[in-house]
Amino acid sequence: MEEKNSLNKQMNPGAVWALAVGAIIGWGCFIQGAEWTRQAGGPLALIIGFLLGGVLMVVIGLCYAYLIPKIRVAGGEFAYTYYSFGRFPAFVCGWMMLLGYVTLAAMNATAIPVLASYILPGVFKFGYLYNMAGYDVYLGEVLLSVFFLALFAFLNYVGIKRTGRVQLTLAILLCVSVALAVIGSFVTGKTDFSNLQPAYGAGKGLVPGILSILVVTPYCFVGFDTIPQAAEEYNFAHSKVKRLIVSAIIIGALIYIAMAIITDVVIPWQTLFGLKDADGEPVKWLTGAMLDKTMGRAGTTFVSVAVLMAIFTGINGFYLAASRLLFSMGRSQMLPKVFAGLNEKYHTPHIAVIFIMMICFICPFFGRNVLGWVIDMCSVGTAIGYCFTCLSAYKMACKDPDKTFKPAMAMAGAIISAFILALLLLPFSPAQMSVQSFVALGIWVVMGLVFFFAKKNDIKKVPDEEMDILVLNEPKNAILSVKAKDS
Repeated sequence: MEEKNSLNKQMNPGAVWALAVGAIIGWGCFIQGAEWTRQAGGPLALIIGFLLGGVLMVVIGLCYAYLIPKIRVAGGEFAYTYYSFGRFPAFVCGWMMLLGYVTLAAMNATAIPVLASYILPGVFKFGYLYNMAGYDVYLGEVLLSVFFLALFAFLNYVGIKRTGRVQLTLAILLCVSVALAVIGSFVTGKTDFSNLQPAYGAGKGLVPGILSILVVTPYCFVGFDTIPQAAEEYNFAHSKVKRLIVSAIIIGALIYIAMAIITDVVIPWQTLFGLKDADGEPVKWLTGAMLDKTMGRAGTTFVSVAVLMAIFTGINGFYLAASRLLFSMGRSQMLPKVFAGLNEKYHTPHIAVIFIMMICFICPFFGRNVLGWVIDMCSVGTAIGYCFTCLSAYKMACKDPDKTFKPAMAMAGAIISAFILALLLLPFSPAQMSVQSFVALGIWVVMGLVFFFAKKNDIKKVPDEEMDILVLNEPKNAILSVKAKDS
């Protein structure tokens, strides 16, 4: 067997925590608060929905926390699925997760021009190209997105240690900006909790309102699953990852709730949707408008910084996750081996990073509406990854001599994941994907099947013992041995 490429151990706990928090908190957290409240029929249903969603994600997160110390390699869900279910299911899981990570990196980049249109109106709207699915595409906005995609690709190219430091700095700035916006809103005395009435029941009952939020939480919490992608690069005991995952999910839930509440508490929340700007047009950014009412320019500055940090940490985090997944699939020879190449100077999967950057460069030319269809479909890939992970944790826990993790927890996670998948796919679900998303999903699935069966013979030629080493770094039967796994 030829020598196997391995990644350097240079990621500390802070960087790993920041990877999850930065990927969980998306820019929609600072844009959609009022709309989510209306969707829920009131702020109480919204709060319960996000808290319940966070609890469900913690259950799934605990399955990840159980598997990471056992299988300490890049690839995450791909490696877990290979261990429990074999090569083809592993390819399916990795293929679906890969599209999600790449698209989320690109989608975050296309949010930068949207933020710029609020704080620098018209500056980047030059070089009109065309209208794509109802979205006007401008060369200036495309170039702005491409610039930041290239910047974070460069950062990932030149080393994981530097990438981790930047991610931690950005995540701290994100959390501090949110804290200043929330605290500042309340200390000014311009908020009134009576504005949160009716707390629920505006257009729908409490339970339907909670469910309407619950169906969006899988998309909102996508990001904690980036943690295992870097497991091969931890420079600390893998057992610590449980605290990192759980705390990241809790912080994510609290930030989503906080940003919605500070939008709703300034004026009666049902009147938000009738607000007009100075030109008589409907106010597009209600959270920014409410922070301007409570804190003036300081408020809009805090929230603008938070949005920008959320975008940057999203691009950076999903770049890292996508490149490690692509590296792992290339190393196992389920994708071209070139993706497993490491840069001699920086010891990063540079070919994988460059490839992801080039794919992301294409995305801004399609406009945000088309990417939105793909994003909906990506939630399916994420749910599939969650389900495979929880089922893998169940199979491992059933035969694990160390009984610290209960199979029932893993089965609960699998049921939750299947429920999320059903909400996205079933025709009677309030969260069912659009027709365009189903078409995009079908195209991606067909591409994956064609790719896998084109390489099927090459994949079959790799002996089981060798494939175990390539994917897991050790034979399958050694995973649950009594040796210490937490070094």
